[in-house]
Amino acid sequence: MSTPTGDVTPTSIAAWRAHSQRLRGERLATPLEAFRHLGAVQSQEYQPSKLTPAMRAEPDGDGLAYAGVAAVDALIEQGQVVRTHVLRPTWHTVPVEDLRMMLTATADRVQQVAATQYRSLGLSREELERGDDALAAATAGGRHLGREEASAALAEAGIADPTGARLIHLLFHAELEARICSGTPKDGKQTYANFDERIPAGALGKDEAVRELAHRFFTSRGPATVKDFTRWATLKVADAKAAVDELGLRELRYDDRVFYHAGERPELPEGGPVVDFVQGFDEMTCSYTDTKDLVLHHSVPRTAFPDRPRFNSAILLDGQVIGNWKAAVKKDRVVIETWRVRGFTAAEIAALRRGADRLRAWFGSPEMELGLDHA
Repeated sequence: MSTPTGDVTPTSIAAWRAHSQRLRGERLATPLEAFRHLGAVQSQEYQPSKLTPAMRAEPDGDGLAYAGVAAVDALIEQGQVVRTHVLRPTWHTVPVEDLRMMLTATADRVQQVAATQYRSLGLSREELERGDDALAAATAGGRHLGREEASAALAEAGIADPTGARLIHLLFHAELEARICSGTPKDGKQTYANFDERIPAGALGKDEAVRELAHRFFTSRGPATVKDFTRWATLKVADAKAAVDELGLRELRYDDRVFYHAGERPELPEGGPVVDFVQGFDEMTCSYTDTKDLVLHHSVPRTAFPDRPRFNSAILLDGQVIGNWKAAVKKDRVVIETWRVRGFTAAEIAALRRGADRLRAWFGSPEMELGLDHA
């Protein structure tokens, strides 16, 4: 079903995506509901990644604009979400009930992408499979292993030099093969647990899994293109397109591209500019590889954006990247540095300060020191 596109602009698409992702409109009740809505949260930088579900959930403490850090930590501690490798060759945090589905849909393709790296590290198929068995056995019976313990278990199984990059890729392979996943953190560090003991049982066929993943993606991130989806999930275009066709998603055309979405176009509230401080790998920035031109703010030429941002985390102006930020938590305040690709109007500066203050509260600091810099 097509949607009229006469008033579709980069601004309206960005605002629509922010609404789909629950940065706008009705917040979700808890961070767990935010994880379930998004399906997966990119989280190679674990501490900053907590901000993604928190910002999409209702406040759970005095003075907070969204859920606090402790609520996200509790989900990892309780095993309701796991941080593991899935979708792409990077970390994601995923609700436990969704992990089998996501691996069924994507693991074989991610393993193909990783094959060159396995070979460069001298990891043969036989050695990888032996490593999978060793890690599954070592984590059986509720044992959650730190990286050093996992290395020792691999060495005992006869795996040569299970350290450094070889260890990382042995663990990575076992995660994708559904033999291990993240366990309860120890002293703030990642551990590994037995997959079958931690992840609920259940099986889906490949086509059904891809279809479910497509539903999750376009519901939580639409409007987006098929190529956005395939690159987000490391899928073949044919498989992704078949899933989209079966779902009967709504579509709109903009700039000679077809965008898909679920449900009606939201009514977006009127008002002044809105600024959000998001982590560098927030789903607003990393879900749209094909349509990245709509992620960057429309008011500035793409050539004005540096190849390497000054800071990792991103500043969104009305849902589009306009700059970057970093924060340093001190004893009595949080110091937030900002850099933008252009100057701001008075209304935009006021919105920037409001966004920074929401971040200050999330960090639990009574005061903030806000640095303002731009190109």
